[in-house]
Amino acid sequence: MMVARKITTGWPCKGHWFVAPFIVIVLLLALCPLFVVQAEKLPDRYTQMPENGYFGRMSKVLFDANVTDTTIATDMIIREVFGTMGMRSEIVVYEDKDKLTNDLANNRIDAIFINTIDFLDMQHLIDMERLYTLIYGDRVEQAVLLLVRKSDELDMISDLRGKTVSIPAGHFLGRTYLEVLLMENGFPPIEKYFANVQETIDTNSAIVDLFFNKTDAALVSDIAFELAAELNPRIKTSLKPLAVSQDMIPQIIGLNKNISEQNRARIDEIMGKSHENRRIQHLLSLFRANKFIKLKQSDIGSTKQLIDRYNYLTQSR
Repeated sequence: MMVARKITTGWPCKGHWFVAPFIVIVLLLALCPLFVVQAEKLPDRYTQMPENGYFGRMSKVLFDANVTDTTIATDMIIREVFGTMGMRSEIVVYEDKDKLTNDLANNRIDAIFINTIDFLDMQHLIDMERLYTLIYGDRVEQAVLLLVRKSDELDMISDLRGKTVSIPAGHFLGRTYLEVLLMENGFPPIEKYFANVQETIDTNSAIVDLFFNKTDAALVSDIAFELAAELNPRIKTSLKPLAVSQDMIPQIIGLNKNISEQNRARIDEIMGKSHENRRIQHLLSLFRANKFIKLKQSDIGSTKQLIDRYNYLTQSR
């Protein structure tokens, strides 16, 4: 079974679309001479083909954005940045987390863009002093909301048994929160508790399904809900959160720990200034994103607490 696919970009080239806008800056950083690394630690390709960088992301890492809508903007970034550098990149899109972990462990991947839950399983392979994420709006963390219609007068999680729910594809943090919520109340897993689980292409679609009575609940981020309500005030007057999680980091950009210390320090500097590039800033604004930010290990503590709680409840069943 094919578990990964490669997207190769270069300059000049046509017809290659890079599908994740938020990893572009990581590629941007890594494809400059930053990745002339220690040959004794990394494969021969680093000395034979230093102009190539390899980057991995999970296929469903983005749940707030429609991938189709991001392709044009990200291609523009690639053509502008990599064209001026005359360099190439290879992006490997993974369906299988274990395959990504294996490639990272064998130094086939230089940087990753994954959800925080998967990240916790492979953090031993990552430079934990240099973690990054993207800021939407004015804050770095997001809460998970379980939305319902006010008119349905649903007030407790037990009121949703046998009903339908919309969940964006790739919203693993939300699914985990909902599973914990169900287990804590003595209920069965999501697929058995709800009559139907509708997977949507993004969070806006999940909200729209709920708003137009296609489902009884929607599992989204608070930032997506705020944006939808800003665009359509009726959404906020019609929908309400039945449950709200603690604030958490949904996605992480990380670097292979075997990249040289000197290069990682230079990446820090470039990441901190990426938002000063006006063209990149404009393209990020199309997705309501502001800039990249460096994380502290403590910033992912709330997500780790959720996973620990999930594992404990699962083992206690």
